[in-house]
Amino acid sequence: MATPKTTEEEAAHPNENDEKITNASCYCGKIKMEILGKPIAVSICHCTVCRRLSGGAFSLQSLHSQKNFTCAATENDLWSIQSSPNVTRYRCKECGSPVYATLGKGKTYVVPRSALTNIAKDDQSFKPTHHMHYKQRCIDIEDELPKFVGTSAPGRAEIWNPSLD
Repeated sequence: MATPKTTEEEAAHPNENDEKITNASCYCGKIKMEILGKPIAVSICHCTVCRRLSGGAFSLQSLHSQKNFTCAATENDLWSIQSSPNVTRYRCKECGSPVYATLGKGKTYVVPRSALTNIAKDDQSFKPTHHMHYKQRCIDIEDELPKFVGTSAPGRAEIWNPSLD
């Protein structure tokens, strides 16, 4: 695993391939992560599992390929829960904050927006791209983003419309 950058100034500089490195960590700072390049997507998830585990009305998270994600933590630093057959979520054992989740066979990493530590407010690469599980929402969101009934996975995505409620 790569050692995460130690300062925001270091993290803001691109690597040798001119790809930005984004830092992430848990609340207490014990778990450090690095993300190389832009996310695959940035989802606003309204599923009941994400809502209950995050404590919010929805969760905002970015998806990254396994090859672009590193975490400087051991199994002793993390606890995990398999929240559904294809999702395993990891939290810091020290402070309890969510740090990442893996999808399927661990080839995609999902990082909560709250864990990202060096993203500028106007950074367009981490701007939400869609809503998912919108039918399970607890509040309406009025924006122009695509809203999917359930998953946003290609081939299985169904666009939500008010007649589906």
